Amino acid sequence: MLVRDIDRKLDMRLVLRVRQNTEFFSAIADMRTKLPVFIYGRKGEAWMSTYFPRDSRNSKIDMLLSRFRAAEKEDSFVVDTRINNVKDLAVINKLMHLPSFIVNRSDMSGGFINIYSRFHSSQADAVSSLLAEYTADGMNSRVDWLGPSPGITSIMDLINREYPISLITYDLPMNGDEESIRSILSGDVMAEASNSLADDGSFSAVLYSGSPIHGNVEGISPVSPDDGIYCMVMRNSFLTMVRDKANQQHIMRTRFFIKPAGERLHVTVFLPTASIYEYYSIIFDVARKTENKVAVRNLLPYTQDVWNFV
Repeated sequence: MLVRDIDRKLDMRLVLRVRQNTEFFSAIADMRTKLPVFIYGRKGEAWMSTYFPRDSRNSKIDMLLSRFRAAEKEDSFVVDTRINNVKDLAVINKLMHLPSFIVNRSDMSGGFINIYSRFHSSQADAVSSLLAEYTADGMNSRVDWLGPSPGITSIMDLINREYPISLITYDLPMNGDEESIRSILSGDVMAEASNSLADDGSFSAVLYSGSPIHGNVEGISPVSPDDGIYCMVMRNSFLTMVRDKANQQHIMRTRFFIKPAGERLHVTVFLPTASIYEYYSIIFDVARKTENKVAVRNLLPYTQDVWNFV
């Protein structure tokens, strides 16, 4: 199974805008340039990393980077802040835990966090109910778009136009953590990570299957069996270590796919080109420390050609 085979399986798109009442948001409220944002979990709290490209620097941004103790990366500066809009975040958190709901990416502009997501139309009523709760905060919350999804490939084209992205693919052995779903991972399936909020060692994902999954399988629940869509919770210690280190080093990942390759897992990660060196360094470092035989297959800039093999 290739990503293009699941391109529009999640057929709905939702874009939310959330304002934060923090010192950091106030300081950048008048900036109109979109800044990439990565939202992740830390000790049960929601945090975000905001990325400032090196070529965007001026005297005002330099003061801001110093004021908020930005971390210096190879091609950007990153500011970490906690998300404190508890009310609206709680609703977004409920959305993120709906079956099939996937956050594609986030960015910031005009004092708002913009959250771009996809979900399956079978969840439309549940999404609508939560949006009614979300929009009650008229000052700080907006629904910017709700309608048909253009699909994964079109979304990646759009992101690449805003800032360059690359991909890395690698194989690693199944390490036993996936034992309960090993039979599923031997079929024509692909999993797409849903979000990066979990910090208990697990991965929430949407599972796409080329054939119906029969019976009760621990960790897997149906979303739309007719469309081959399920939700899944899986554990893999290697992937968890890579995720945690990437969060610690402020590395944004745009999309994350896992599929079986015999007795191994084949992993595909899309991320900003500016972070590709730091990310593959983490993969190799974790592989050395855990003595995992990891094989990197591709490491290259994004083009339409990648959909022929991922």
